Amino acid sequence: MKKVISLSYLFGVVFLLASALYFFASNWQVFSRLEKVALAGSLIVLFYGAAFLLDRVLKGAHFLSNWLLVCGVISFGLSVALLGQLYNSHADSYLLFLVWSIPAFLFSLYTRYSGFYALTHILIHLTIYFYLFPSSPFGHWTLAHTWIAFVVAIVNTLLFLITKKGYIDSKPLLYLSLISANLLFMVTAFDNAYSLFFSLFYLVILGAGVYRYFHKETSIFIILSMFGTGFIIIKMFELMARYVSSLFFVGLLFAAVLLLAGSVFLVNYLRKHSSSRHWTKTIFVASVTTIASVFIVASVFGLLSLLMVDVSMVTLFVFATVFLVTPSTLTSWPSPVKYSLMMTGLIIGMIASAFDDFSFVMFFVLAFVFYVEKRSAARFVFYVLFQLNLGIFLGETLELGAHPLLVVMMLLNIGVYLATYKKHVLQYGAFLIGFLAFFSLTAIDLSLTLHTTYNTLFFLIITGCVYYFKKQDRSFYWVSSLVFWFMLIVQLYYDLAWKLVHKSLLLAVLGILFLLLAVYLDKKVGSVQESHSLLAGKRLGILLIICLQAGWIGYQVYSNEALLQNGETIMLELQPVDPRSLLQGDYVELNYTISQLEDISIDDSGPITIVLRKNEQGLHEYAGVYRFSGKWNVPYEKKPGDVLLNGKVSSSWDNNAQITYGIEHFFIPEGTGLDVEGNVKEAVVKVSDKGDGILVRLRD
Repeated sequence: MKKVISLSYLFGVVFLLASALYFFASNWQVFSRLEKVALAGSLIVLFYGAAFLLDRVLKGAHFLSNWLLVCGVISFGLSVALLGQLYNSHADSYLLFLVWSIPAFLFSLYTRYSGFYALTHILIHLTIYFYLFPSSPFGHWTLAHTWIAFVVAIVNTLLFLITKKGYIDSKPLLYLSLISANLLFMVTAFDNAYSLFFSLFYLVILGAGVYRYFHKETSIFIILSMFGTGFIIIKMFELMARYVSSLFFVGLLFAAVLLLAGSVFLVNYLRKHSSSRHWTKTIFVASVTTIASVFIVASVFGLLSLLMVDVSMVTLFVFATVFLVTPSTLTSWPSPVKYSLMMTGLIIGMIASAFDDFSFVMFFVLAFVFYVEKRSAARFVFYVLFQLNLGIFLGETLELGAHPLLVVMMLLNIGVYLATYKKHVLQYGAFLIGFLAFFSLTAIDLSLTLHTTYNTLFFLIITGCVYYFKKQDRSFYWVSSLVFWFMLIVQLYYDLAWKLVHKSLLLAVLGILFLLLAVYLDKKVGSVQESHSLLAGKRLGILLIICLQAGWIGYQVYSNEALLQNGETIMLELQPVDPRSLLQGDYVELNYTISQLEDISIDDSGPITIVLRKNEQGLHEYAGVYRFSGKWNVPYEKKPGDVLLNGKVSSSWDNNAQITYGIEHFFIPEGTGLDVEGNVKEAVVKVSDKGDGILVRLRD
């Protein structure tokens, strides 16, 4: 029962946060600008106030007040996003996440709470992501960005090692830093002048990590193996696209042979050392099998294509099944060789059968290998391949549409799950594939009735699964169910069938109901769990951090309102498009006539100030005068009517420069993008004496 109570509290808090996010993103016009600011402030006060209150009321269980402190920081971030929406700042700007990360970082240092560590890590990396990949369509990747990513990857590696040593007590931070380091190292290793250096460096890091954690940490070894396998395969495709030739594919085939030979030697070595864990051997064989199979399949099809050998798909299928699948299944060859040849044959057979529409034959092949092969991990893979072949058969041969295909896949996997109760291997596959098909039904384009039905059923079933499997202590199932539950919450944000404001109200009601259920059960059975209070002895410091957040919001509101009241009004010509922001809702992305300047001698990025003058039509346009790196391009003295506008050069080429001014996004009520797109021609902007602009409204 205590597990049910903690989950109910979690769901209630998440629903309330999601409700606030949906509501602010809807940009509902019932409330004025300052009223929305007041609502955002009230949300912050609600979470922080509840944290302080419950810390005194729930003496034996402080986990909830700790959660609410984290929610307070999250609500501060939502308020920062709301200010960006109200004053039309950059959508998803890295500055939003940078400001948001500051109180989270301060809380991390002060409380040493794992939730704050994880939140800080996520926010800092979102800051870096939106700096490297800005929302503006005019940003571009440079070598400097690559080096930034490389440095951040190094920092994450050091953070992982520090956390692993126990200097920071946070399991989420341990895995977040490990995954982030691998992702960023992979980003640096492609499509740049130093990709060879970055690739070799990453391979050294991977090798050191695999060697270090091969016997000791199965979870870390799994993560490193997955990234290593993915990196090698992606790198292979990059090299194949660059050096496509028969010699390359022969070399790739030779590399696969060397890989298999080396893996056989290593597997024999591991068998002689009983200290090696069973799972590490299985993961190693799986990685080698995946890499070798992809190499061999790419080599076979690459050579056939380059040599223009006219081989029928039936012949290729027979070759794959007779000379690769059958002998590798029936013999006791070394595991890497056995499974690499088996997977190669199965993949070639599936491709050939799908190409000539006889995929039904693959069912017999897969049934054969499934019957003969007894290893659990291999059977899991064969089951996944069976489901993939089923999807191909239903979609191509029977020509089923997405809706009936997904329904069949879902029902079939439910049946397999129920029929194989407690036979874990097939259950795992059936559970994941069945729910993935079910989740897909909530996202595809259907009638409103069906869409609502699938979403409602999915929510009820997945919520029930989280409760049931958590109570049964079946970790794989309750964690997977919880992931699908969060996937639904995220998917609903981008779902266009319901308006955000309606979804916000629904989530608020659900949040209140779950919290009431949790409180009722908590009173009935007693405290949920003993936990340390973050507020114990630290109330004053935490209040100071909260006051800093309130002060920042107050300053931003005051400065923006002052600019709206006192700034000089200008009108600019524009062209819009209509996307949706991650946190702030729908917005129109604007491109001004002053966004691209010609005949300008700039070959670098950085801050710029341009001079605007009003033309005969009453629009302000570029006067040919600018200041870059502190220097004017021509001697300049301000004339009556001149307006100085600050911006940033994002790219430059052939005496042209692309500039952003921080006024490229105008937030609109949900669903009104089509009314705006193509119908507005001018933007009204307020500019301060310092040259900072705020977008006020759009005009036809």
